[in-house]
Amino acid sequence: MSLTLIALAAAAATHIVQIDHHGTPIEAAYTARTDIKTRTVGAHTPNRADMRRCHWTATVVADRRLTHGPSFTRSIPTGLEFSGSEAGACTPGRDTGARDMDRHQEKIQVHLMTVAQQDRAPLLAELDDLRNLASN
Repeated sequence: MSLTLIALAAAAATHIVQIDHHGTPIEAAYTARTDIKTRTVGAHTPNRADMRRCHWTATVVADRRLTHGPSFTRSIPTGLEFSGSEAGACTPGRDTGARDMDRHQEKIQVHLMTVAQQDRAPLLAELDDLRNLASN
């Protein structure tokens, strides 16, 4: 059985940058969220100990949002993943992996800053495209 859970860490990592686009200051907020996928492995047979384990993989995704409008909201894959396993079957509402993600908040925050730096050129290109479209 495979479950897909979207978990937002209690202290979600956020990074805000300000760029200058043709003399106009623009603020972009990058927020990290984790997409956790789970899979139960092992067997559960009558009259024996439960041998099932819940394997999980958490993929970090950065959501970019401009403060002046929702039209530039975009999800950016970061390539950052964490994984682990817990005893027992994967069940909805169990928050599998979410507790472990709290340990990685500092690493996620640093990676989010790197994603924001790498997204600077694509963001400026999108703003230029919009400006060119508006001037036509």
